[in-house]
Amino acid sequence: MKINVDQRALADATRWASRYIADKPTVPILSGLLLNAHNDVLTISGFDYDTSGRATLAADTPSSGSIVVPGRLLADVTNTLPDSMVELAADDDVLTVTAPGNQFTLPLLPAREYPALPKAPTATGTADAGEFAAAVKDVATAAMASKDAVGQVEGMGGIRVRAQGERLELAATDRYRIAVRTLPWQPNGPADDTMLITAPTLADIAKTLSNGEVSIGFPEPGGGMAGFVTTDRTVAARTRVGGFPPVENVAPKAEQATGYAEFDPAELAAAARRVAIVREKNKLIRVTLRGDHAEIAASGDGPAASTSIETTVDGVDDGFAIAFDPEYLTTLLAPTADRVRIWLYTPTRPVLIEPLDDTPYRAVLMPVRVRD
Repeated sequence: MKINVDQRALADATRWASRYIADKPTVPILSGLLLNAHNDVLTISGFDYDTSGRATLAADTPSSGSIVVPGRLLADVTNTLPDSMVELAADDDVLTVTAPGNQFTLPLLPAREYPALPKAPTATGTADAGEFAAAVKDVATAAMASKDAVGQVEGMGGIRVRAQGERLELAATDRYRIAVRTLPWQPNGPADDTMLITAPTLADIAKTLSNGEVSIGFPEPGGGMAGFVTTDRTVAARTRVGGFPPVENVAPKAEQATGYAEFDPAELAAAARRVAIVREKNKLIRVTLRGDHAEIAASGDGPAASTSIETTVDGVDDGFAIAFDPEYLTTLLAPTADRVRIWLYTPTRPVLIEPLDDTPYRAVLMPVRVRD
C-alpha cells in the first residue's frame, strides 16, 4: 500500500480517530488505527467496541490496501512532521512514514484480527452541528457521574435524545438536577425516535463535530448503534436501553408556583461560588429574598459568609429562604446568558429555572433541606 497525503489533514484525522481507541484496550489489536486506501480516498478508523470513529480525507493512492498501525504512535508521528506532503508506504511488516528530511518506521498490527466496524444507521434527520454540540454541553453536567450510574440508576448517567416532529430534545438528570434543551431538527420522515447515550460519550462526540450539519441516525427499537455523520467524520456509538426517568412528569409547572425571583445568572453564580468558599463539607448556600435584593449566605461551624445581589420578586413573601448545593446551582445557570426567572414553591420543593430570553433551555433543581 502506498499513499501520498497532506500532513495537516493526516495529522488532524489520525488525532481525531485516535480518540476512539480505549485507554487500556481489552485486546491489543484495538490499540491500532485501521487505514484503508482506495480510489484516492484514505479512511482512518478507531474502535473500542462501544464507539467507532471514521475520518475520510482526500489522498493520492497509487497502491490501495488496508493496514492497522499503533494508533497513538501514528498520531504523535504525523503531528510532528513538517507542513508538506507525506508518503505512507507499507509492506508486510512495517509502515514507513516519509516527509522532507524525516522518516519513521512503524510496526504493523495483524489486520486480520481487527474486528468488523459497526455501521452507522441510516440518518433519521439533520441538525446544525454547532447548535447540537451546544445543546449537549448545556445538559451534560446534569447527568449522574459514571461511577455512580450503576444498577437501577444506570440510565441517569446518560443523555436522552428525543426527536419530536421538527424539534430535537436533549435531557439529563441525576435526581437532584434536570436540564432540558431543544433545537431545530429536520427529520427525514414522520417517525419520532428516542435514544439514550452515556453523557461522556455524547459530549466527546459533540465537541469534535465540524461546522455545518450533522446527520443523526437513531438505532432500531430495542437499542443498538446510533450514528453521527458530518462531511468527513462518522461516529457510531452504542446506545443504552431504558433506565431514564420520565423527567417531564416530575418537573414543576410554572403556573403552579407561589411566585418567582429574577436574577442576572452570572451575578447569582458568582455570589454562590464566593460564599461557598467557607464551606468545606456538606456545602450549601441559602438564598433569602428581601424586597429588591437577595441575600446569599453560607455558614456552619466556624467561618461564615454573605453577599447581597439585586433581584426582582413577585408573589413571594419577604424573608422567603431556600437552600441549594452551590455547584448544582451554578452548573444549571451556566447555559443562560440573559436574566433568569426562578419559579418558587416551598423551601423544600424543586424550583424551575427559565431564561427570560428565547433560549430553549429549562432546568429543575432540588433544594437542600436545612435544619435551623
